Amino acid sequence: MITKQTVSSYHDYIISKRRDFHMHPEPGFQEFRTSKIIKEELLSFGFELEEGIGVTGIVGTLKGDHPGKTIGFRADIDALMMQEENDVAYKSTYPGVMHSCGHDTHTAMLLGTAKFFSEHKDLLHGTLKVIFQSAEEGPMPGGGISVVEGGYIDSCDAVFGNHITARDMCGMIAIKKGPAMAAPDEFKIKIIGTGTHASAPHTGQDPLLTASQIIMAFQNIISRNINPNKPAVISVCTIHGGTAFNIIPSTVEMTGTVRTLEPAVRDLVFSRMEETIKQLTALNQSTYEFEIIKSYPPLFNNIEMSDFVIDVASEVIGKENVIILDEPSMGGEDFSYYLERKPGAYFWLGGRNKNEPNFYNNHNPKFDIDEESLLIGTTLQINIILSYLNR
Repeated sequence: MITKQTVSSYHDYIISKRRDFHMHPEPGFQEFRTSKIIKEELLSFGFELEEGIGVTGIVGTLKGDHPGKTIGFRADIDALMMQEENDVAYKSTYPGVMHSCGHDTHTAMLLGTAKFFSEHKDLLHGTLKVIFQSAEEGPMPGGGISVVEGGYIDSCDAVFGNHITARDMCGMIAIKKGPAMAAPDEFKIKIIGTGTHASAPHTGQDPLLTASQIIMAFQNIISRNINPNKPAVISVCTIHGGTAFNIIPSTVEMTGTVRTLEPAVRDLVFSRMEETIKQLTALNQSTYEFEIIKSYPPLFNNIEMSDFVIDVASEVIGKENVIILDEPSMGGEDFSYYLERKPGAYFWLGGRNKNEPNFYNNHNPKFDIDEESLLIGTTLQINIILSYLNR
């Protein structure tokens, strides 16, 4: 086992890279600066590179001194369109863009792992592929599908990924065997009525009324059409319509998301949504447009590979610090594409500072992590790679 103490000599490097990425965040398919730095680092480590995957993605390959299997480890590199509210020395310098999901930490940790193995090729019994993927946060269909459909993991015998979270304390990991994350699909609805004066609603067809009826009726789909043992979520998250307090508008537009874990439930929800929209707009003498934007498939962790990660983590950080989750997350993740193609597992790395009473979850403008978690995450990555190749 490679200990934290052994990896600690790389900690300053990992922190410096994380802070640099954090100060210069780039959204999906626009990670040009980030990609350039990754390329420079991997070339200096002696990795063979494949570039331009999903615009800015990079896959680096390092063959060990001994023959064996091939393992892939993935980090996402994109940021979110959000204004950072932290007052720290490494605060984002790009207005309206922030690493509020922690992908800066993923990128830095995997670079630290790559640096370690470039200096310890004698420990590698096989081949390591480090995958720096664009646009996990979108725009759809994200960058993961380019990696998988491009054949960049075809040679891998297993693939792994992790995600930092403020939900869990620094020093811990969490993993869900089997179904772990949902399909995060998107929808757009346009209700087309007839605008009129607000004092005479009977002379038009009010799309705001129709929209409100649709939003309420969607929840009947979840409560009355879906088996309560099968998780599903419909959330309308934006609604836009109208220009003045005394004008009933002609159109209303809504967007939202559907989260499901099973293909049959996914199809049923969208079918019932369209039936609901169709019936309610007809009732109100209006018309509609309905667009489904299917996103990533549900993420299913391989049971054997999940148990493998649990065993490695138990040895590295202690069994008491490994959380085996009973319920899946309804969040989405395009690492699901990798796991449809290859056995592997995806786990969460605790990043919450134990000494801070307040914390902010991922996607919050004040999200930040305890940088000690970077050392722990890199140590886990190194040991997962070594343990898998030495099995």
